[in-house]
Amino acid sequence: MKRFYATIAALCVVCGSSWAQDSSTDPSDDYVLQQARDKYAASSAAQSTETEPTAAEPAASGPTVVEIRPSAGDAALTTTVTVEVTQSPSARGDRSSRRRRYSPFVISFTPGIAFPHGIYDTSLSAAAIGAATGSVFGVQGAGVFNIAEGVQGLQGAGVFNLAGAEVRGFQGAGVFNIAESVHGVQGSGVFNIADKIDGVQMAGVFNIADEVNGLQLAGIINVADNAQGAMIGLVNVADELDGVAIGLVNIIGNGIHDIGFDYQFDSGAAYATYRSGTPFLYATFFAGQPSAELLRTTNGLSFGAGLGHRFKILFVTADIELGAETPVDTAAITDFYSALKARDMAAIEAIDPWNVSFGSLRATFGFGKRRGFGLYAGIKADFAPSGSEAIPASMRTAFGSPDPYQLTIFGRGIEIWPKWFLGVKF
Repeated sequence: MKRFYATIAALCVVCGSSWAQDSSTDPSDDYVLQQARDKYAASSAAQSTETEPTAAEPAASGPTVVEIRPSAGDAALTTTVTVEVTQSPSARGDRSSRRRRYSPFVISFTPGIAFPHGIYDTSLSAAAIGAATGSVFGVQGAGVFNIAEGVQGLQGAGVFNLAGAEVRGFQGAGVFNIAESVHGVQGSGVFNIADKIDGVQMAGVFNIADEVNGLQLAGIINVADNAQGAMIGLVNVADELDGVAIGLVNIIGNGIHDIGFDYQFDSGAAYATYRSGTPFLYATFFAGQPSAELLRTTNGLSFGAGLGHRFKILFVTADIELGAETPVDTAAITDFYSALKARDMAAIEAIDPWNVSFGSLRATFGFGKRRGFGLYAGIKADFAPSGSEAIPASMRTAFGSPDPYQLTIFGRGIEIWPKWFLGVKF
């Protein structure tokens, strides 16, 4: 391209000089045009001897201006020659960057003791202890560890895997995996670390990722900056989560983690509730007791858990929670402990604590985003099969009435006991 523009410019100069000779009788014209030719030739020679730029330092593109001024006696005439020289992007590339050598297979004992010797891209890497390769387009397996630039396929090791670039497929290890990004599955016995996960990241203890699009599953803790999908673990931590967090403790920057205390007017019961998760789906844990017995005895004490969904209607924020509640039966606990101590399996199996559990549906309404301190009000409806006697007598009130609402579902009667409550949250 440089030669093309130079040729065009030269033709323009020659044609211009011919026209100037024909149209002027001033003897200084020949001198001026000859000076322009000489200056242009010198400029072209200087550009042709420049070293080729590297990819890190691209050559500047732009017009080259050569201005010829005549001697003092011919100041009335000035000739300017402009030559634009551009360089194609391909010419700016670093010619030294080439693909690593390829071998269909690499058999290793440890890095450095391998056939063929060196670092190769490969389709099959097998090692007794460890392997270090370039990109793997197939399978890489080792008894202890694998190190690769990138993996498209399977990377498996008894202890750990390291991938400096992208893993497309499966990365599995007995202890830990580390990769820049994973499109597929990353699984280990202890922990996984990746910048980005598109798929599944699962570990026995913990997972760490900057960005997750899919599922994080860990025995203890999941940590992510931004996540879309689900986080399942004992503890889930994320700056932003668009999806579901299922765990005992969920610390989500844009999520739900609050504690509330409320009082039911009809039954006289006081409840403490902990909510943790995301607006789409959060976990709730609660415990209640008649206020007359509060913190004095275990009489009337009950506890429960459930799942909830938060949504906003105009300026009102609503929480809908469905759970199961179980009264604390001190006699049943004593019987269970005695049967366990005596190793009486028949007696243990006869104790069914869920036989006295009942359902609970809560609808809570507050103003604003309901983050931080605030008041709320709502309805709690306890329900159980008709005649089951699962709901304690102190909670059998339906808006102050001793008679429950009746509902038939699939031919079975359900008793519903709704109650108003008012509370405060933190």
